[in-house]
Amino acid sequence: MTLARGAVRGAAWGFATVLAERGVGFIVLGLLLRVVPASVVGLIAIASAISDLARLVANSGAGEQVQASPGDMNVEAAAFWSQFLASLLFMALLFTLAPGFAALYGQPVLAPVLRIMGLNVVLTAFLVVPSARLATQFRFRAVGLISLGSTVAGGAVALPCAFAGHGVAALVAQRMAGGVLYAVVASVAARWVPPRPPSWPVLREGFRFSFPLMQAGLVDYIAVTGYVMLAGLRMPVAVLGEFRIAQRLFEVLQEVAFMPARNVFMPVLVAVRHDPARRFETTRQMLDLLSMVIFFVSAVCGAAARPIVLLMFGARWEAAVPVFAVLTLTAPAAALYSVVNPMLTSAGRTRLVSRYALVNAVTIAVAAWFAAPYGLLALAWALTARGVLGVGLFALAMRQGLEGAVGPVLRLLILPCVALAMARLAAWAALLVFPGQNLLAQLGVGAAVSGGVFALLVLALAPRRMWEMARRLHGALLGAGGG
Repeated sequence: MTLARGAVRGAAWGFATVLAERGVGFIVLGLLLRVVPASVVGLIAIASAISDLARLVANSGAGEQVQASPGDMNVEAAAFWSQFLASLLFMALLFTLAPGFAALYGQPVLAPVLRIMGLNVVLTAFLVVPSARLATQFRFRAVGLISLGSTVAGGAVALPCAFAGHGVAALVAQRMAGGVLYAVVASVAARWVPPRPPSWPVLREGFRFSFPLMQAGLVDYIAVTGYVMLAGLRMPVAVLGEFRIAQRLFEVLQEVAFMPARNVFMPVLVAVRHDPARRFETTRQMLDLLSMVIFFVSAVCGAAARPIVLLMFGARWEAAVPVFAVLTLTAPAAALYSVVNPMLTSAGRTRLVSRYALVNAVTIAVAAWFAAPYGLLALAWALTARGVLGVGLFALAMRQGLEGAVGPVLRLLILPCVALAMARLAAWAALLVFPGQNLLAQLGVGAAVSGGVFALLVLALAPRRMWEMARRLHGALLGAGGG
């Protein structure tokens, strides 16, 4: 199988399975939020932000390490044991500090919740390496199906608890059950068992590779979700729960729109890392396709934000509607960063990954800290405005990764930016012209108008570009394309 065909088929399977998984996940979430109050959602958001921060920092770097050296058993052993030992340390820290966090947020129940969720920190060490092994083999269908199964398992455990009135237990059990199933099935699919501890020099090299990515994982998580911890100190827990729903919707939007493609970026960029011309062209083509997809999805979801939120979660989550609509405007920064991180990592420039991630996270944390006391919309707009700074930051990072001019690559974002703005304006005008519609009609009008305007604009303004993109996809999927 050629590189292009493997990458595109992987992305296609990834998209299909992520779509199915997120569909099931949102059915479960929608049912849970009919009975779980906003204050419980806010509490679990804080607990998740803290425990996931420990989990991601402890396990960052293992997957990238395995993918950067496919088939090397010493690397796999070093990756697993370095992350496993780090996970034990972070779980112990979480167990010790849980009462302090509970006192800080004024939520006594937070302490036992954090201690239970700390088990996920160690559990993740057992799924990172097998998942990375599957990714290096372009077995994204297997990864997606395993993830779908873990979502179903989590929902099957959580729903009975929630409808029995145990909201906190339901949301905690959902995460634990899904993680256990994923770790077991991924290990079987990848034919992986935990290896023996490697020699100290090998283990030290594993830490040396992973440590900058652990730092990047720390700051990346703050940038994506972890700033909820700061916002939770500046707004009521129930209000934080409303923000978390909008934020979670935006996270899923990104996962559906570009995570399947992002998952193949690392192995593809590793394959072309020693060929500058091919690396540049590969990056350009990936960002071109990615930007069209993420901007289109952002246009449609932002235009139909109200019916999406209310149909899924009910009228009591109305406050999350404008927040979600505003957050979808951060698409340019999200698209760029999804390319920059694997590009620098594949080239072995992990210290640069760490530095850029730090600047990105600090600016997001500052925006969240100062905007949170002024309400949900102020927080959403502050984060979106910060995304403009993020575009400049990631452009600089891309220049260093490509070791050359990035103007031709960045210009690819102009057309989808214009199409996004026009699509949102057109949908807003259409909903004003036809007021008083039910939610399903609003969803249909908003999605149809925004999607139609976006598609017409890109086809009218760049027909050759779209034709070439379609031709490359067709060739890669059906085997007509080159390597």
